[in-house]
Amino acid sequence: MPGTDGNSNRQARMYTTAAGAGSSPELRRVLANIRVLVAIVAATEAMTLSVATRPTMMLVVLGYAVWAGWLCWVELNGLRSLRSPLTSWIDAAWILLFAWLAGTQGTTYTLLLLFPVLFAALSFGFLTGLAVSLFAATGATAEIMLRDLQVGKVALEVILQPLSILILGPLVAGLARAGVRMNEQITVADRLLGEADPRLGVKRVAKTLLQGLTRHFAADPGLLMIWLPGGEAHLFRTDRGCDFSEVTGELRSALVDALAALPANIASMHHHTYLFGRIPLRYTSGFDLVRRTPTAAARAAVQDLADALDAHSMLAIPLCRRGPHPCRLVLASSQRRYRSHDAELLAGILDQLTPVIENAGLLERLADEAMATERARIGRDLHDTAIQPYLGLKYGIEALARKAGPDNPLRDDVQALQQIALEELHTLRELVSGMRDGSGNGDDALLPALRRQAKRFRELFGIDVAVQCEGAIPMRRKLAATIFPMVSEALTNIRRHTPATRSEILVRNHDDACVVNIRNPHDIQSPPQPFVPRSIVERAESVNGCVVVDIRRDGITDLMISIPKTA
Repeated sequence: MPGTDGNSNRQARMYTTAAGAGSSPELRRVLANIRVLVAIVAATEAMTLSVATRPTMMLVVLGYAVWAGWLCWVELNGLRSLRSPLTSWIDAAWILLFAWLAGTQGTTYTLLLLFPVLFAALSFGFLTGLAVSLFAATGATAEIMLRDLQVGKVALEVILQPLSILILGPLVAGLARAGVRMNEQITVADRLLGEADPRLGVKRVAKTLLQGLTRHFAADPGLLMIWLPGGEAHLFRTDRGCDFSEVTGELRSALVDALAALPANIASMHHHTYLFGRIPLRYTSGFDLVRRTPTAAARAAVQDLADALDAHSMLAIPLCRRGPHPCRLVLASSQRRYRSHDAELLAGILDQLTPVIENAGLLERLADEAMATERARIGRDLHDTAIQPYLGLKYGIEALARKAGPDNPLRDDVQALQQIALEELHTLRELVSGMRDGSGNGDDALLPALRRQAKRFRELFGIDVAVQCEGAIPMRRKLAATIFPMVSEALTNIRRHTPATRSEILVRNHDDACVVNIRNPHDIQSPPQPFVPRSIVERAESVNGCVVVDIRRDGITDLMISIPKTA
């Protein structure tokens, strides 16, 4: 669908980010402007130097101003930015040159070394900021030692300046990185909250959250298990290509069991790699979200889940922890190695998204209860307004059948009419019974209805309809009620638009869908033109199903209806 593709592309542009925090254009512009301010401060400080030192210093500051101005111009104009850790090292080298030229006159230049540390930490992470901090402190110490050796003495109090850089540098890097993580957490959560509408249902909310988080954390598969209030677990899956689906069948049972084994209050991280390509190495860590302490309680369960997903690196975070069955989010990646700060970031994002998932589940539960109540009311009304008149018609036909003697030429027709009335009354009673109990459950609701419909077509229109089933197909009553009108419409189209006197209905059970084939013969010499049964297609698409028409060369027209079991 074009609209869906456009929305997916827009979300991809919204959420696609690099691992580093410095990929934000807004942050890069801010840092570029700060770099210009550093150049202005350096020029202002140069004006306070001695007359002998000032000209040389102004020329060097001018060179740095050109460097800072060029980087700022690139970022502000949206050009391809120079995103390399070398930029922070170059900044530190410039400022060290300022400090060397200023000598003992410019202690401010030493303090300016904190800005390259800030640039590196915000753009490329804490470790890069720490490395730049060590480089700046070492360079400043070396300059002081060389300068003091030239004058023949070493003042220990002067060493306090580079020592302050060594102490304040990691502190600045850590604070900057924490601020970026908090901003990233708020930004991602706000974007997802703007996209996820709990009124659209649990499946739509799960799709929005999974696709957004999978892109942001570069995950290959993403799993989200949601327990509906008073219901069963729903397991959704998406991958980096944004293909979203609900997991069913045996795979669902295995994954639900593995996810349910995870502790309710522990965020876990797992990494599996091979040393020298042969020696397996595993690393599993956990963090108690209530006590805020590290723990190893989930190690065995997390390793079992990682083995089931064949995950090299994995994050498993609980959400909606207040319910009897906590929900789970799992992200696995074969390219990115998740670390503890990724788990903390994801847990913080999910804390803000949990109310959306809870509200979606509650609204869906309320909608189901309202539908069940309305079905029960309609069932009672049908019992009073439809079944009672049918009973009167049934009694009238039975009386007419008793009056018609054995030699009456209408006796066979009257008995056939009596049998049809009994079957219709049975069908109507089954429908009303299913509606009055307010339940959408059932174990075999489709096949009996199809067989009765086949018998009706055979008797009324002379079309021999055979119903076949591949194995047992337990089916909810809701799903049966969705498929039955489509099959009836297909049989009606065969009667109205073809000369066929026979047809075949084949029902097959797949892991995630129920497939019904309706076949009828056609003339091999003059096959029908390709057609689209619009009414059937519209019904199928309304429940995320599909319809395929195959006009085969062997003289068979095959209409295939595939309906997901989650419809």
